[in-house]
Amino acid sequence: MHNRPIAAAVALACVAAVTTGAEAQTLDQRVEALERDNARMREQLGAQEERIQGAPERVKELEAALADKEQSGGNWFENIEIAGVVELEAGYIEPFDAPSESDLALATFELGIMSQIGSWVEVGASLLYEEDDTELDVDTAYITLYNPDVAPVYFTGGQIYVPFGVYETNLVSDPLTLELGETRETAALVGFEYQVDGLGGFGGSVYGFNGDTKLNGDNRISSWGANLGYAWEQDDVGVALAAGWINNLGDADGLQDALSDNRSAAFDELVEGEDPRADTFSTDAIDRTGGWTVSLGVVAGRFNLIGEYLSATDHFDADSLAWKDKGAKPSAWNVELGYSFPAFGKDTVAAVAYQGTEEAVALGLPKESWLVGWSIGILENTALSFEYRNDSDYSENQGGTGDSGNSFVAQLAVEF
Repeated sequence: MHNRPIAAAVALACVAAVTTGAEAQTLDQRVEALERDNARMREQLGAQEERIQGAPERVKELEAALADKEQSGGNWFENIEIAGVVELEAGYIEPFDAPSESDLALATFELGIMSQIGSWVEVGASLLYEEDDTELDVDTAYITLYNPDVAPVYFTGGQIYVPFGVYETNLVSDPLTLELGETRETAALVGFEYQVDGLGGFGGSVYGFNGDTKLNGDNRISSWGANLGYAWEQDDVGVALAAGWINNLGDADGLQDALSDNRSAAFDELVEGEDPRADTFSTDAIDRTGGWTVSLGVVAGRFNLIGEYLSATDHFDADSLAWKDKGAKPSAWNVELGYSFPAFGKDTVAAVAYQGTEEAVALGLPKESWLVGWSIGILENTALSFEYRNDSDYSENQGGTGDSGNSFVAQLAVEF
């Protein structure tokens, strides 16, 4: 399980990516997702009105504390905030066509630091460790130049999660849209935010980077993308819309290794078979395949609805990513309904989600997934979450097993 939880856990989001538009969030919106009441859910869905750095699904408490310190004055070294999260998970898994297994894992350790230097410069970085998945590493590091009192435009450069996709969820597991589209790169981004009284907030950005997926050995800045977002709220209702495009979906974290491994395997087969095409076959990608995404968030009273769709714009070549006898055009979606309510004197959130993919069997993603989850804040900054998940694999004639799998996970998360 790739552990990037949002609701159900108190997750750290220290300054990892630029989430402008509908995915930008105020910091305290993500601090304790399981404790979000009606007002906090409206903030979460309308959050692109506030520009913020941070990886998708991370806690944004640092920026609020920095803003308070900046207003009170002082030296730059006094405007430093540190935050972190530790998540412990116990899980039982019945995978496709394989024996069941269970494990106890340190799902996430993340530590972030952020500083506001004067009225224009913000700098931040985060470390991330996920047992059996990610070694302790610099997850993000960025510099932002922005002064909303002067202009609605800002610049961010560094290792960030580019704003392609929103990936909201009330559950422990990452949505399948994230598994397909999340992209971390060293990028340069120019964005804007604008608030219109009575009409809501608008935001957007354009960004460029040198992707890890090379095109015929081409090593230059040739990958880019753009996003737009809008949010509106009134009384007990809030709506957030976002859309994004990227010129090479192959740069997504979940696709890079798969594309490279597939082309290397295809080359090895040509060599073993002494096929003359091996002399001209490239293990690098031969073309860029773009991607697009759209998302909608709605909150009404204690209910919140999340919908997101993400897809390639065209087919990959068959040697890079196959689907049956041709190239794949993978896509993923997530539809989720959450409900916040008090239980045992604590704030809780319950959620049910339906997710799925198309033409993604070569990426090891399920065809369909049903998830049910419940989270409760048991102590200060401490969350206990439970999730049941049922996955259905692709059929045998589509390259899958035709089987189904189940999993159950309990998570204890503490934010500090």
